[in-house]
Amino acid sequence: MKPRLCFILSAALLVPPVVQAQLDFGKLTKALDTGSKLAKTAKGVVGIGLPEEKIIGESVALEVIGQFGGLVRDEDITRRVNLVGLALARYCDRPELEWRFGVLNSSTVNAFSAPGGYVFITRGLYDLAGTDDLLAGILGHEISHITGRHALKIIENGELLGGAKALIAERSGQFRDAEARVNQVDAQLQQFGPSIKATIKTIIVDGYNAPTEYAADKGGHDLARITGYAPGGLRAVLQDLQAKKGDPKKIFSTHPPLKERIKRLPDEPAAVPASPAS
Repeated sequence: MKPRLCFILSAALLVPPVVQAQLDFGKLTKALDTGSKLAKTAKGVVGIGLPEEKIIGESVALEVIGQFGGLVRDEDITRRVNLVGLALARYCDRPELEWRFGVLNSSTVNAFSAPGGYVFITRGLYDLAGTDDLLAGILGHEISHITGRHALKIIENGELLGGAKALIAERSGQFRDAEARVNQVDAQLQQFGPSIKATIKTIIVDGYNAPTEYAADKGGHDLARITGYAPGGLRAVLQDLQAKKGDPKKIFSTHPPLKERIKRLPDEPAAVPASPAS
């Protein structure tokens, strides 16, 4: 039996009821005591631990939700993306994280991840993932960014150290109006260098460099395969997007060219063969 078939019932138990179906993202609005963590980061300590990772991830997740129309309030969509996402997360390199998966209410075609286990896919891309194999390829790519600590490595290398301080500091108060809070904290934390907006722009808007994206493609491909999904799901999605030739600003604008990504992925089936009837 495929691993995902063994997991489907236990995964279903992990999907929260209607009130919690939006992945408890509301918890991100709670105040966090970040004084000691901010002090540690301000000293330039290399190596971000799990508590710091969670704070940074929550900050990025809030910005993603705010910038891309909020979360889709559809129980069936939320359940599906969590069933597939949690199945993949169980077999990833960091299954201990508190993984959360959400669909953003945006027609753009993109997906995002935030440290600590937050994975987002836009409604525009979700609608193109007609099968769970295709959806697994997309989610696997984003999971690989988190398990590979791609965002954290940038911060640890000092490229976004000032922005990381700003992100952590921003989480020290209640989140009310996103834009007002960002502007307020920006004015207070100029001493830290890059602003919150600059950090968010790098992680969300500009995206990772090409080698990092290719590594996430391979990681997502491998994760889908070992979980029991078709290994060619991500490649099929990319080929579909390439054939549509839509507005490049609305299609994976933060990722390398589709042609190059497709070329680097193995040409494999995008669906698991049906089991012969007994």
